[in-house]
Amino acid sequence: PDMDTQKLENDFTRGMTYTGWEKDHYKCLDGAQTHGWDSVEVVLDETKPLNVAIEHIGHDNLFFPRSNINIQFAPRIIRKYDMTLSQLDKFVSKYGFSATQVGQLKAARKDTQKETETLMVYKCFFKKEGQVFVSWFSLEHGVDDWLCAPAALDLGIAEQQMQPQTVMQTDPLTGMQVPSTVMQPVWVAKPIKQYPIFILPYRQTEKPRIIDHKGRVFLDENKQDAQTAILSSFINGLTRASNIYASPDKEDGTGAALKEYENLKLAGGRILNNPMRFWSPPYPDAMVLSALQQFDVSNSQETNQPNFAVMNREDSRKTAKEIDTANQQQALLNSVQLTMFSTFIREIYSFAWLIVQSQALQSKISFLMVKQQKPRLNPAAGNTPMIDPSTGQPITDEVWVNDVERIAHKYELRAAGDVDVIARVEKMNQMMQDWPVIQNTSLRSRFLADLMKLKYPDTGEQYAQILAQDDQMMQLKGMVGRLGTIMAGAMKQHPEMMTALPPEQQADVGALVQQAIAVGQTMQQNNS
Repeated sequence: PDMDTQKLENDFTRGMTYTGWEKDHYKCLDGAQTHGWDSVEVVLDETKPLNVAIEHIGHDNLFFPRSNINIQFAPRIIRKYDMTLSQLDKFVSKYGFSATQVGQLKAARKDTQKETETLMVYKCFFKKEGQVFVSWFSLEHGVDDWLCAPAALDLGIAEQQMQPQTVMQTDPLTGMQVPSTVMQPVWVAKPIKQYPIFILPYRQTEKPRIIDHKGRVFLDENKQDAQTAILSSFINGLTRASNIYASPDKEDGTGAALKEYENLKLAGGRILNNPMRFWSPPYPDAMVLSALQQFDVSNSQETNQPNFAVMNREDSRKTAKEIDTANQQQALLNSVQLTMFSTFIREIYSFAWLIVQSQALQSKISFLMVKQQKPRLNPAAGNTPMIDPSTGQPITDEVWVNDVERIAHKYELRAAGDVDVIARVEKMNQMMQDWPVIQNTSLRSRFLADLMKLKYPDTGEQYAQILAQDDQMMQLKGMVGRLGTIMAGAMKQHPEMMTALPPEQQADVGALVQQAIAVGQTMQQNNS
């Protein structure tokens, strides 16, 4: 509770916001709104600053039993990839894919039009005795074995275990280096218990199955059909009404059938030999536009959420200010469906933090670094510490290392953008309104320091420290001023105090007293 996690938050945020990190989240949001749900996978990626990346999967690329209500309960999950042959060659060298099976794929497409096209490769997750395993396979071109055989999922999460290790030690009798077995801590891969896949639903409903979540494509289908039909009819009616039609004003008396003259064109400055009546169909009713607008309003109301900001009060009496504030909060929350998305973000980055934490403890990444004194080792003497002959103390070097003690703690993650951010802004505004009253009281320094921390999360702690130092300096100046006044009064009543001092010190004491009195007068002027 008393630990400052600001630097930890900054380092984690900076490492996870690598180049292009937003794109996968945008894709997932769009997929969830379109289809009803979409998903991402947390992967170990050594090209990223913290060896962790978030990959968008896509609604059509994730397969699991249709009856599943929770992705973690699925016996197996399959993710589809579209890969090129060059990508598979890279996977052979980097991830141990079967060169034989990849060779079959390459041979089947060699010298064909499909040689440069992508092929479908599948990544299969499954659980055995609670642990997640992963394998790779393909269904194309006669592949008859795994591209990569099933193995325990390794995401770089490890724990230390004491295991026997063979080291070279100096024999005290012979002075020679001999092998010896000692128990030393060794990093061992920790079993992964949950699938590193997280699903974002568009809207949480009472329907339990994942596939029952519907997006705007399904929900807006009938409205879109109706709007399309109405708009098409309206435009067609406008087109017909804008055309001019003509017919003879009198019957010609022959009783012949009505004829149409397609090639006749109306032109000004001409006289017709028979009277004509010009007319056009009526324009469509303007109520059609109101009907279209009604569909838009209905759709907007459907995509919004009920306002719980005012209703979740213990008392039922709400002021106009509360209702107005609640409406503002509702607009903020509804803009990106903040509650659902923050829960999704929290699940993803809580899992990603486990990887980052383990990688930092293993010193595989630079994270939350601090300066530390490290003994200089002598390789010629079995890496024993080097001793300074003049002092008899070990020689040390100042190095940057990960702050293992802070990193190893258990932390709870929460999205920096949840409802608490709205509450934070309200608190900050209230403190700024109260500042004119607080600034003339003894609470001013602490109040201002808290406001700086709240208003400027990145640099507020530094501002608070400067304010605390300034407050201490003001107190010290006040004490100096009072001491100067006391000393001046004492020297005036007891002149022998000065005469008892050596001549060279009398001038110094007098000058110091005058400076102290000047400091006190300056403090009084500033306070007034």
